[in-house]
Amino acid sequence: WLKQFRLKLRRGISHRLPTKPQDSTAVPAKMARAAVFLAMFVGVAEGLKAGWTPEPCEELEPGAPCAKLYEHPQGSTTVMPCPTESVSSADGCTALFAGKADGTQCPQITCPKALGVTMKLVCAGGCCPTCWAPDHVVNLDRHSALENPAVVPPAPQAPTTCGGVRCFEPMCAEGFAKGHQQGDCCYSCIAGR
Repeated sequence: WLKQFRLKLRRGISHRLPTKPQDSTAVPAKMARAAVFLAMFVGVAEGLKAGWTPEPCEELEPGAPCAKLYEHPQGSTTVMPCPTESVSSADGCTALFAGKADGTQCPQITCPKALGVTMKLVCAGGCCPTCWAPDHVVNLDRHSALENPAVVPPAPQAPTTCGGVRCFEPMCAEGFAKGHQQGDCCYSCIAGR
């Protein structure tokens, strides 16, 4: 069936209704233009998936994690630690890197292209860069609209940075009881209560 259809297209004959005779080059020329348009469209779509950058930190809501593109040292592809001002615990990174030579502190990773999306190395609070892409590029569904009967409100003592957090009722083992630890968003099981 497909071979007959292609043959009719090459001859300029419609597969449904008879039409006026066409130039034998008209149909292939239209098909070529359509193919070029499709290739351009796919190329633009791929460029959008590969050409993203994280939102500027100043434009993020308060408490939202900030991600900045990692920049390799000039002339090198070695993955080095993130800048100190971008990490959430500089002391923790210092302890993690103690005794390690430059170039061995962080995993030497390259980011994959998965499902047509190019991940990029970013510094987002950790000691080392990680592969990441924003939700609108990955089309991630976090199920934020779903109602879950197990979800409970955060602890009243929770810091203001806990906005939007989802907590669950803790199920504590014997010798532990529901309680709150300073700085946590949700209740947890505390020993000896």
